[in-house]
Order: sequence, then structure tokens, then C-alpha cells
Amino acid sequence: MDWKDVAATPCPVASALDLLGDRWSMLVIRDVMNGVRRFDDLIDRLAISRATLSDRLHRLTEAEILKASDYTDGRGRVRSEYRLTQRGWDLQFVLVALREWGDKNALGEGNEPLRLIHRESGHDVRLALVDPASGEVVDSREVELVPGPAFKTRSSESNIGRGDRDEARQEQGKRGSP
Repeated sequence: MDWKDVAATPCPVASALDLLGDRWSMLVIRDVMNGVRRFDDLIDRLAISRATLSDRLHRLTEAEILKASDYTDGRGRVRSEYRLTQRGWDLQFVLVALREWGDKNALGEGNEPLRLIHRESGHDVRLALVDPASGEVVDSREVELVPGPAFKTRSSESNIGRGDRDEARQEQGKRGSP
């Protein structure tokens, strides 16, 4: 399959980035994942403006990545704290991948500020590609992209835009119907 022939949309990477937004969103998710859940604590920890944090919390809540929960502060006021939904927890591997890449390529090996370890053994852990059938770790150089159920070529995408759906149907017929 030639990557240049693959339609640009739908693209899970672009869709995820549209949903998550910018670096502040990922840093908010990282901190909430690590127990910093209250607005003022996030302000202090991230050194982010109130307006920017409000916007990111709103977007992440609307996207169902975070869920606001009420609590009563020391003065009797009801305020919100934020917790991850399952969609938010599903980003844990994205954050681990970014951390591993940052340790190696941004900070440089030997400059890691934190290590990720297995609680029971105390050994370092890392992300891996795993064959779900065998449980074997697969080298990243041994994987390839293949068409999935929503696969489109650039030509079928442009024809759909002109209202000609025959080629798209033929393309789907070659792949088999779901």
C-alpha cells in the first residue's frame, strides 16, 4: 500500500489531535492522572493562566476525557475538581510514549527526571507493541499498515466529494463488506 494513495481522512491521529488540542491539554491530563485535580492546584503546578486552564478544562470535559466533581472547600464553597473518565485513562499510553520519546530525544538518555517502574518487581517498564494472539513483543520495524473497515483511497475520497460513489463502492467491494 502506497501511503500517498491513502485518503487523508478519516485519520485517527488528526482526529485525536483535534480533540485534545494543544500541549496544555496534555499537561492537564498528565497532572490529573497523577492526582492534581483542583483548579487552583493546576494553576500553581502548570503556571498556566486562569483563562487558558478554564478553556482546556471545558474542552476536555466536553470531550468526555475529564469529568467535573463537586467538593466543598474549607470556606463552605462548592467547587469542582476533575477526574479522568475511561477515555482519559486511555490516554495513559500516549503520555507514556511521549515521556519515553522526551527522555530519549528531548532531554537525552541519562537525564530522565522520573522512571516508570513495576510496583511489584521495581523493574523499569516501557511501552511495547504486542501481538494479541501470541502475547509476543513485536519489533516496530516488523509492523505495517493495512486497510481497515473505513479505508479510503485519495481517488475514492475525491470522487465522493463530486457525488460519484460508484468507485468508492467498487473499492469497498474489493475489500469486502463489514
